Amino acid sequence: MAEFAQAAGNLIGGVASYEAGKFNRDTARTMAIEEERAGAAEEARIREAARMAIGDQVAAQGSNGFQQGTGSAIDALAQSQVNAAFDALVARQDAARRARAQRIQGDIAYAQGSNALVQGMLGAASSVHSARQDWASARRGTTPRGGGTGGGYGGVVVKSPDGTKSGGVPNSPRGS
Repeated sequence: MAEFAQAAGNLIGGVASYEAGKFNRDTARTMAIEEERAGAAEEARIREAARMAIGDQVAAQGSNGFQQGTGSAIDALAQSQVNAAFDALVARQDAARRARAQRIQGDIAYAQGSNALVQGMLGAASSVHSARQDWASARRGTTPRGGGTGGGYGGVVVKSPDGTKSGGVPNSPRGS
């Protein structure tokens, strides 16, 4: 009876681990979406700040007597725009990297849950098989290999008709 309880425990533990893996995978996917949203917001903030800084730069150039849209003034504006685009790209890539890491963690959690389910099913099957073997041996009046009382070299202990025990190995020195 204990074997069947152990089998049920193995199976329930495996299912619970599988469900936990699915939950963790779904949570990681949600967190990945949040990372992407946060990255998009950061990118938009960087672009807005760059536009404001470039506007301030144009105003400062004009007030200092620079010729607008020519020479070093345009070079400075172009460099500011390149730097802003690079900063936005870095923010987007960082968010994508964090989101990918979340998805991978979720996939790993799901795989661990799936493996635990298989392990629980195999453990349950093994427990039931052992219980079946023990029951069948008990019906025959024998004990399973390597177990129980009796001798032999790991063989089945068989009661002979005269009541003596045999280890199941012919001419065994430990036969009775």
